[in-house]
Amino acid sequence: MNFRISNVGAAFILSISLFSLVSCGDLEQKLVINPDGSGTLETSIDLGEMMSMMKGVGDMGGLMNDDVTISGDTEIEMIEIDSTTITWDTISVEEAPKDPMEALMEKITDPAFDRDFDTLIAFMTIMPDSVREKDSRPDLLEKISLRMQSPANSASLNIGLVMNFDNSDQLNEIVNHIRTIDGGTSPGMLPGASGGGLSPESFLVFDIDMKAGWIRFDTVDYSAFAADMGVSGDISEQNEEMAMVEMMFGNSKIKSVVHVPGEVSSCTNNDAILTKDNRVIIEYDFLDVIKRGKIPGYTIYFDPKK
Repeated sequence: MNFRISNVGAAFILSISLFSLVSCGDLEQKLVINPDGSGTLETSIDLGEMMSMMKGVGDMGGLMNDDVTISGDTEIEMIEIDSTTITWDTISVEEAPKDPMEALMEKITDPAFDRDFDTLIAFMTIMPDSVREKDSRPDLLEKISLRMQSPANSASLNIGLVMNFDNSDQLNEIVNHIRTIDGGTSPGMLPGASGGGLSPESFLVFDIDMKAGWIRFDTVDYSAFAADMGVSGDISEQNEEMAMVEMMFGNSKIKSVVHVPGEVSSCTNNDAILTKDNRVIIEYDFLDVIKRGKIPGYTIYFDPKK
């Protein structure tokens, strides 16, 4: 499927992909490490619930438009209501054309759409020209893609960033560089990002020793998230702000899946699930993470492939 993304669509996708990875849906981090130290990190969010909410708001907007009346005494030439333009001299109603990306997302999340949708979009192709041209590390941006997935006959939509890296140091470079991108999006929607830009801790970066057979993940600080959500005081106490957070994130999970380059022997996180296909799976209740203010660091031990 070929389509052209307008500046509005690019800004929308950048906003979602960079600053809405923590949302009403589940956050999933999939890390695959190859025996040579290269690999792929995919960080995605299930936006199905949010898309349904947006559609509901849009439907309400349509009902509100139907209820609007214009008095003959009104001294105006043009009124704009949502995406509808009403011209006073002709009293004509014209629907503004939808952005191509918005139309695509609406189509693939329609339960009547009977095909699986799974596509990768090179990150640089959705960046505004003004941002791409002044970026200092295009070699790193070329390692990033946007992934969109929607199963057939469902309203589900997964959007994620896919980063291909040659080694763990390069992955750290990519993640740190993303926070410097000025895409016109609003900062502060991710934990630790209140100072502007994207927090590197939001992605599953790691240190590794291939010979010794260990992979270490540092503690992730989520303490700033409560403040970003407008929650004041003791996060453990029940209050109006906390009730709002519970309503938004009560069922949300953070799931980390690490595919290890060898046979897994142990993990210092007692809640980790070790599988026979060399994966380590850890799932967190997002509300618990907010209350604790962090995800503790842990180390995975494995027998390197010979």
